[in-house]
Amino acid sequence: MRKTLLAFVLAGFAVSAATAGQILVSPIGGGVVLESGPLPGISLGFTPNVWAIRSLADVHSSVNGSGIATDGKITILAADTEHGLSLLVMIDQQLPFESLFSSGNVFMETAAIGRSVPHMHDATGNVSIIDPGANSRTASGAFGWNSNGGGDGFAWAGLSGGDSMTFRFNKIVGSSLGLDATSTFQFLTWTNVGWQTVAMPADSLSFTETNDFGFAASVVPSPAGFAVAGLALLAPACVRRRRNG
Repeated sequence: MRKTLLAFVLAGFAVSAATAGQILVSPIGGGVVLESGPLPGISLGFTPNVWAIRSLADVHSSVNGSGIATDGKITILAADTEHGLSLLVMIDQQLPFESLFSSGNVFMETAAIGRSVPHMHDATGNVSIIDPGANSRTASGAFGWNSNGGGDGFAWAGLSGGDSMTFRFNKIVGSSLGLDATSTFQFLTWTNVGWQTVAMPADSLSFTETNDFGFAASVVPSPAGFAVAGLALLAPACVRRRRNG
């Protein structure tokens, strides 16, 4: 019995190490799974609702290190942070030093069901986070930033299996977008050696004719969780077999 239990425990740890986290995004691209990538030592912020500017720049640096440009893009990725599994949305590229001011503006509305915690970098302070209940939160408002070296960002952190989120973005009529209007969005996944852009039809990565863009996301339950659950069911059976023997 001990050997069998040990085997299941080791199997669970092995699966957990191989698959840190997965987030299903739909209906963009017909539905895609984002594998989470490691961001060791990167904290989204010491306070909920805050995403430190240095941390935001460090995440961009990690992505740029895989040869992926984030300037002029809204970049969505799943990551393993000091706050657990997180879904990060980075609006334009944040550099350590910003140049002459140029306005960038986009509206965002997001909602989450689960225990997730929001973290945000909002240069103009126009985005509001509302906590209407124990298992739901919303955030909405217009991001405004210096598109010459500056950026904003939003993250749902501390995600677990079954948590779900929705996002909607809109161009703001009469305001400069400050982003690549023809290919505004990109989704990234981790490949064990670096970040990779998820291949999708070009027309699914830009705003619609009505100036909006939206998607839903949900955390895929970890296979390790199933292994542990199976272990819990197996243990009594092993005991019964031993007693019956």
